[in-house]
Amino acid sequence: MNINIKRGGDDFFFNRLFSYLNSELEEDIQGLTKLRGNVYLVQTPNSRFILKGYKDLRKLKIQEAFTSSLHKSGFRHSYRFNSTQIAPLKFHDLYYGCIEYIEPAEKSFHYANPSDRNEGVELLNTFHDITTGMIPSYAGLIPKVDLERKWHQRLGEFANNQTAISHYVHKDFIKELLQWAEFSLEEFRSHNRLLEHGRPAILHGDVAHHNFLRSIDGNLYLIDFDLISTGSRASDLLQYANRILPFLNWDFESLTKINHLNNWLENKAFLYGLIYPADILREWNRILRESNHINPYRLTPIVEMTVSQFQQRRQFLEQVKSRLK
Repeated sequence: MNINIKRGGDDFFFNRLFSYLNSELEEDIQGLTKLRGNVYLVQTPNSRFILKGYKDLRKLKIQEAFTSSLHKSGFRHSYRFNSTQIAPLKFHDLYYGCIEYIEPAEKSFHYANPSDRNEGVELLNTFHDITTGMIPSYAGLIPKVDLERKWHQRLGEFANNQTAISHYVHKDFIKELLQWAEFSLEEFRSHNRLLEHGRPAILHGDVAHHNFLRSIDGNLYLIDFDLISTGSRASDLLQYANRILPFLNWDFESLTKINHLNNWLENKAFLYGLIYPADILREWNRILRESNHINPYRLTPIVEMTVSQFQQRRQFLEQVKSRLK
């Protein structure tokens, strides 16, 4: 492959990374495509693989070990790292791992599809069943989940951002969102021990739809374990519910029809967690933290999510409260 060296900016970094890989790997690199952040698709004469950068070697080694343990424990619906290198790949203060490439299907997994929602939660449940047996091997290596602390920090950041947010969303919306978050977090704090029955599992931590990959042969894979932690599987299921509720029109009864989620709908801590507006707070904090609110293509979906779903969320809140009486 012929490449043009451009002196400056991302192009210069990209070209230097390309040259570094060619000098360190046994196979010639014919193509290098940036997918996002520090993640690249690499093409060689005989194969393709994913190259991913980590800030420290320990994180990379934990990821290599964890994905290997998953496969050895019987969970084959994920990738493995290609660990043929004697010395780690290090470039510009990042350690790079080479990940098995899974050919994606033309139609990707999405929570808007009911069959995808059901298949996704089944795969997540299988993941939890298997990782319960892996807890002893990773004790001390990965953190324990702490939803209360995470949500408290998220709420504080959102509260500090409310002046900036009020330029795009009416103050009454923001005020009510803060009231929902404060109420649900306070009650969740009082009841969260109710989530701790049953054996703990290793949790995925980021069950966004893009972390479920439909392969070209139709199989579903779970990917990206950067946020793994240990604790009650309810933590992942709360996040899963929050991700799919917009596609269920914020209807509580629809949750009762979804396997594994419905097992938790009598648990007070889980119910209070359901009404915490995790997605709105997360997205507003992120867009302001990254200064993307000046980009209308990034801003418009968040404003739409906040305003257009507001009445449905309010009705959902009342549905859950009625279950808590």
